[in-house]
Amino acid sequence: MQQERIRNNAIVLSQLSIDREEILEYLRETDSLNEYQNFMKSPVIPSRVKEDVERQISKKAGRSKLFTDFLIVMIRNHNEGLLADIIREYIRIEDQKAGFLDAELCYAKEEDIVSGEKKAKKELMELFPGKQFRFCLMPDPSLIGGYIVRCNGYEIDHSYKGQLKQLEDRINGR
Repeated sequence: MQQERIRNNAIVLSQLSIDREEILEYLRETDSLNEYQNFMKSPVIPSRVKEDVERQISKKAGRSKLFTDFLIVMIRNHNEGLLADIIREYIRIEDQKAGFLDAELCYAKEEDIVSGEKKAKKELMELFPGKQFRFCLMPDPSLIGGYIVRCNGYEIDHSYKGQLKQLEDRINGR
């Protein structure tokens, strides 16, 4: 339910003509301000107070009226605690529109990164023609060697651990 709210509000945000850099700047600013986050997430502070504070902050920050109005609507709909997640989903939606996909590359050893990324990119290009990929690198020593890449619900396992599991399955007739 919450994920659906995040997604739906991110879609609305992507349909508004707000400068992407303005939205990213808001995320950068608010991600580093714990007091702001705590204030917005507080259930005891009335929405009207949060709205007034957001208007003042937006005015000082030089935010557009449209983006300020979006933030106020989020507060009125009790989504202020989800704003960072909404914006991250907005970024993902916009990147997908531009042909970018995020991929997670899990690797066992540092030396597996370069060759793994190259091979993974080639395989992903076959699955998703015309797309560009951004890799999030994640070390995972339990893989023993090789890599696993995940993107858009697909997983490509070229790890030693995965190969040993396949061998075990073949031996055991699974």
